[in-house]
Amino acid sequence: MEELHRDQLLGLPSPGKEDADALILPLPLEKTVSYGSGTEGGPHAILEASCQIETFDEQTRVDFERGPRFHTLPPLAVVKSSQDLGDPSGEEAVEHYLQAIEDRIRPLRDRFILSLGGEHTLTCATATALVDDPSELTVVQIDAHADLIDRLDGRRWSHGTVMRRLWERGCRIVQLGIRSLSREEFELAESDDRISTYYAHQLPERWPNALDELRSLRGKVYLTVDVDGLDPSVIPSTGTPQPDGLSWRQTLEIVRAVMVDSPATVVGADVVEFVPSPHPPGCDIVAARLVAKLLANWYVGGRNEGRGTRG
Repeated sequence: MEELHRDQLLGLPSPGKEDADALILPLPLEKTVSYGSGTEGGPHAILEASCQIETFDEQTRVDFERGPRFHTLPPLAVVKSSQDLGDPSGEEAVEHYLQAIEDRIRPLRDRFILSLGGEHTLTCATATALVDDPSELTVVQIDAHADLIDRLDGRRWSHGTVMRRLWERGCRIVQLGIRSLSREEFELAESDDRISTYYAHQLPERWPNALDELRSLRGKVYLTVDVDGLDPSVIPSTGTPQPDGLSWRQTLEIVRAVMVDSPATVVGADVVEFVPSPHPPGCDIVAARLVAKLLANWYVGGRNEGRGTRG
């Protein structure tokens, strides 16, 4: 292969932003993490590690050197100090950044957007910026946590409230791998027909049902992958790891069910809450490979709107 382009996913040369079918958007947001920190370094670590991944995917048979055409955008800068906005809580800084994400993505709706986090709060903006009406959108969430609490540590905008904010805007939510939530979140999920939750302890019995629901999705879909949804034996580097998570194979089955097997239009996806391993290689390359798998399956699905199609 030619010289690596380290600012581009997989180190491959870019066709240019205007000619790309898919855009990779690094979003190093870290303002509301409530335990382990380091997610702001996630996007850079993923891009760096991706340069060590083979550009041929044996499962989908996608050869990234031939297609899809994708371009990695520069990271969207974050206001480093909430004091800059006169907001010690940091909440105003988060809202400011979410608005910046929406402004960045909205003109790019004709492309598939794959965002790299950063904390999960960013999904509030990356998902809704891709549609006119959030009530038309189904958000498929791989996660250890329900993220349906109304406020976390007094904050309305937080990595733990992201799904609550999307639900309030009308999105339908399908959650997989959940194994940490409050009673408030549990009661909301159980009582609302716009939320389907597949708890980790139920997956041995409900796995076929989960895949059937994903394969039957219609309309516009957004896939968000919080890496703590995977078992720590796969990706331990995250702020709030939880035992009994999804295996690598289960995760890829979900990705395929959504992106390839369903007739839905997948408008975007993200990988969030990854913390770079302190002693490389760690699992940085695992997170990078997950990103490549998302892109490969989207390409194989080939039913996306605008220029985000094969052909």
